[in-house]
Amino acid sequence: MRLVLFDLDDTLFNGDTEAEWVFYMINNGLIKDQQEFETSMENFEKLYRKGELDVLQYSKFLLSPLKGRSLSSLNHKIEEFAKTVSDKLSDKLTIKLLNKHKLDQKILTSGSLSFLVNKIALNLGIEQSFGTDAELSHDIFTGAVSGIPNFSDEKVRRIKTWMNSKDFETIYAYSDSIFDLPLLNYADVPIAVNPDEKLRKEAEKNSWTIEDTRADYS
Repeated sequence: MRLVLFDLDDTLFNGDTEAEWVFYMINNGLIKDQQEFETSMENFEKLYRKGELDVLQYSKFLLSPLKGRSLSSLNHKIEEFAKTVSDKLSDKLTIKLLNKHKLDQKILTSGSLSFLVNKIALNLGIEQSFGTDAELSHDIFTGAVSGIPNFSDEKVRRIKTWMNSKDFETIYAYSDSIFDLPLLNYADVPIAVNPDEKLRKEAEKNSWTIEDTRADYS
């Protein structure tokens, strides 16, 4: 069997899950200062695109509106959001990639918050997923991250731990971001999907496949 590792935002999805989550929190009264939050979000996005994002700081920022709230009280909203965003950000390329690997073992591995990623993965028909874990104390969000954010080398570490003694004939990996260079290097078949500038250079240098067709599928 083959193993397929999918990044989520701007890879399997045509868009940014966490930006959509911010809009959802604003519309549902979970964020008080909308303008300040949106400005900060834009700044984080610019840093991400340049490959200079402080992932831990960003994750804490996204969790800050939930501090003191219980996960159980938000479960309905999370499920509602996951369904909405899966419908909104999936496009023809999403369907193409999922159909291409319909019979393969698939893992969705994203830096986005795991309570979102896990629900989204199930909506996409992917049973196994990893994201950045929020710290909970007796079901209450503390505003902190539990462990290490699921970025870069941490993605590979979690995949290896999950694999344990499992054996796959070929490992595929799809991503748009230079942050996922370790994941792509780990795979037997790395595919850069509409890559950012730094990843494009790496992909071209290493003669990796570039799936640069999102505009043709939208």
